[in-house]
Parts: sequence; C-alpha cells; structure tokens
Amino acid sequence: MIQAYSPSTYPRRPVKVGRTLEKWILYLVILAIAGISLYWFILGRGKTFEVNLSSIKGTVQYRANEKDGWNTVTSVPMKIAVSTEIRTLADSEAAIASNDGSKVTLGSYSRIVLAGNVGEINWVQTDGSSHHQTAKNNDRKSYKVAISDGVVESMGTAFEVKIKETDTSVLVLNDQVKITYKDKSAAEAKAGQEIMINPVGKKVQDIDEQELKEDWTLSQIKNDQKNLLAIDSGVLAKAGLSEEAAASENNGTGGDGGQSANSTAATEENSNSNTSISTEPAQSQGKSDISLDLKQSDNGILLSWSGAPGDFESWKVLKGGSADVAYPNDSYRTLAKENNSYLWEINGDGNNYFFRVCAYKNDGGCVAYSNAPSISPSAGSSASSDTAVSSAESTASTASSTQTSSSSSDNSSGTTSRKLCENSGGHWTKASLACKCPKGEVFVASVKRCKKK
Repeated sequence: MIQAYSPSTYPRRPVKVGRTLEKWILYLVILAIAGISLYWFILGRGKTFEVNLSSIKGTVQYRANEKDGWNTVTSVPMKIAVSTEIRTLADSEAAIASNDGSKVTLGSYSRIVLAGNVGEINWVQTDGSSHHQTAKNNDRKSYKVAISDGVVESMGTAFEVKIKETDTSVLVLNDQVKITYKDKSAAEAKAGQEIMINPVGKKVQDIDEQELKEDWTLSQIKNDQKNLLAIDSGVLAKAGLSEEAAASENNGTGGDGGQSANSTAATEENSNSNTSISTEPAQSQGKSDISLDLKQSDNGILLSWSGAPGDFESWKVLKGGSADVAYPNDSYRTLAKENNSYLWEINGDGNNYFFRVCAYKNDGGCVAYSNAPSISPSAGSSASSDTAVSSAESTASTASSTQTSSSSSDNSSGTTSRKLCENSGGHWTKASLACKCPKGEVFVASVKRCKKK
C-alpha cells in the first residue's frame, strides 16, 4: 500500500549545520586566495609609464597599429600608446620622453614601435637610427629595444641603434648593454664598444672614431652633455671632444625638446660681420604681438621670439625664400608652446632666407604670425645642412590624380623614390628596395606615390 503525505507531514532531511558551514568557509578561503593572487599579479606587473612625443623636426608621422594609415604629427607633446608606431621622413627627427627618465631621439628615415610600458619600457625598431638615454629607475624592471637580429637590453646606459641596408650596429656610449640574439646566445658590450651584426656574422668590437664623428651621432653626444646626461670620457675623447667642451655645445636636437635653444644660446653674439639681417615685416598678415629676432651662431641661425596670443597649442617655426613665408607652404618645425627660441641648422650658402613663427591651434590653424626678418648666412656658418621637407616635395607627393598603373612596387633605389614613397604613406622596404603601400592602395610608378585602388 502506498502511503500518501500531506505537505505538512512530508518527511524532511535533517539539516547538517556543520557541513554547510565548512562549505562557506572553503568558499571564503578560495576567494581570499584569488584576491591575494590578483593583487600580487597587478603589483608584479609594475607601474605604467607615460610616454610622449616631446618634439619634432621636419615631418614625423604616427599610426595606432600596422593596419592603420599614417597621420602627420601637427602638435607636441603627443601621448604615445602601446602599439603606436612613429616614423620620421627625410631630414626629420623626433624626440620621445618617458616619466621613467628615459629619452629616445630618432634620426631621419627611422621607425620605432612602443611595445610595452607597464613595469618596463620595450621598443621595437625596424629602420634607421635611434639614440637612447636610460636613467636608473627602481620602478622599471628593464629597458629593451628589439631589432630583427635580437633584443638589446640597457644596463644604465647611453647607446645608439643603427639599422642600415645590410648591417645593424649598437654603439655603447656609456655603461654597457646586453644583447640576446635570435639563436639565444648573448653578448655584452661596454662603453666605447659596438655590437656589429651583418651577413658575415656578429661580433663586439671597439667603436671606430669616424663613426662617432658622423654628424648625427656627434650631435646627440653633444646634446647629452649639454643636458648633463652621462657619456663615457673615453667615447668623448674618440669623438674629439672634451667633457667641458661637449657640455657647453648647443648643437643638439635630442630628447629635451628637439632643437629648442636654451636661454644661454639666445644671448649668443653674432661674431660674423658679413651676415646680412633684414627685419622687414611679412606682407599682408596684419598686426601681430609676436616679435621675432635672428642671430647667426656657429651652428646655424638662432631664432628667439616674445609675445603670444592667449589661446594656441603649439608653435610652427618657418623658413622660406620670401617675406610672405607661411604654414604649411614653406619648410617648418613644430615646437611645444612653452618654447620661445630655436636653433635652425643651415649651411652658409649665401642665400637670403626669411624666418617666421606662427602660433598654431589644432582646430584653427595659425592664429597669429610674427614679423618675418631675413638673413643671409655667410659661408662656413654651419657644419651640417638642415633641409626640411619642402613645399615642392610635398606637392610632388600629392601631384597627380590620375592612376596609370596598378604596380605595387618601384624597383628604383634612389633617395627621391624613397622620399615620395614614404611621404605618400608607404613603407620603403630595405630588402627589395620597393615601396609597400598601405592596405587598399597601390604604388603608381608614373608619379611614384601610393594611391587608392
């Protein structure tokens, strides 16, 4: 016989209080362990460092990742996020600074990607020259630069990475670096040595004096000394510099704000009486409260200015051949708004140049111009030339609107082809000496530029 129960008389299982309590305790222990593990994981990752593009010279471009198109930098400082790639075009440089105390300067035709900034600084360099100054920082576990042949790790160092067509070199200017090659072998190099990698092999050797005296490397060394950043005394001697002389030079374009000249340089006397300076104002630009002065120095033309409008975001420093020099038609440099002087390196070729500055606003262009004084640098006034990406080259890179070819490469290895390729958003590949265009574009051989399909 089946016995029926009413809800009130249905038999219930006895509640086991002890076992239920044990389960809750176990759950709490698991949660506590997970919380502690998460805390130590986050703590172990370390501090997130802020990285900024602090100054530029010439044309500098960036993109968020390799699938995106290139954008031209119009104002600094500009925050750099992880995976952002920075590249410089012809006669251009870029300075990058991080709050871990490190500084990077890129030379012309250079490319670098920020690969990591949490607990460490990691870069990937694919082309050109980079100069690194790494201050010791207890919050930073490591500072590394990855190249195609391995990974270079700073050990409290000043060093340079130079990637050329057939070889790569790492010049150690202070302390030492360690490189771990792709085959997992490793080597260390100390101040005054370089790591050389080429198709023949890899080795550590003494830096050749002539390599230290190359214009770009020498200017970086001088700039570091000017800013009291350490360079080994033996390296200075090889470069033909004393510590005192290098520190007093104002020749640099490095991590302290590009070629912004300091207040000492701004008072430099014009020692060459053959220099001709005119202070006629520019044509048809209206009254301006910005006053610009020029002075010739041993390294070029020193510009200093005073006055500024109330609302602007950066300076455009301009050089042209007539009094109506204007942005963006003429050669220009971009500086942070805090600057009020700039050293424009230029050969003494006897030509007459007009200079000008404009206060630039991202959504309004140049909101105010200075006067436009001119100067004729005398011969021998500078050891290096400083030719920006000119309006003629810019026009050439955007000249044609008619596509006449679907070819995606250009087998010319000339400098002009490379300039036009990169100015139109392409990437000049070293291996094949060809132009690789962004996704959705092809290289048009007749006009030597990338165009949409």
